[in-house]
Amino acid sequence: MKTQLKPTRRKSGFTLIEVIAVLVLLGILAAIAVPKYIDMADNARNRAIDAGVAELNGREALTWGNVLISDTGYSDDATTFGAVDTALGGDYTWSAAPTVAGGTISFQGSAGVALTRAASTATQPGTWSR
Repeated sequence: MKTQLKPTRRKSGFTLIEVIAVLVLLGILAAIAVPKYIDMADNARNRAIDAGVAELNGREALTWGNVLISDTGYSDDATTFGAVDTALGGDYTWSAAPTVAGGTISFQGSAGVALTRAASTATQPGTWSR
């Protein structure tokens, strides 16, 4: 009697070593990507505050120029500052109304950032900075 050999079938799938290797690679990628993402969100908030400062400086310069060419001309810093629109929009909030010396502003509820304001003179507008 002749015995018949069964054809060998190739099993498909992943070995345990292959699965572990993929998990290790995913863990390494996650360890690199997550801190970068967290830093990116903080960096975006900081850039938004910088954009707000640039906007305040632009408004300050525009108001100062308008005061200079007005009939009355430049009188003092407090009068010029009083004409500047410091409301930057819904995403920005002042902890208290800004003053001629500066104030504390935040973007989308982040921690407040202290801003200082250099006074305007007859030859240059006031400037805001961190």
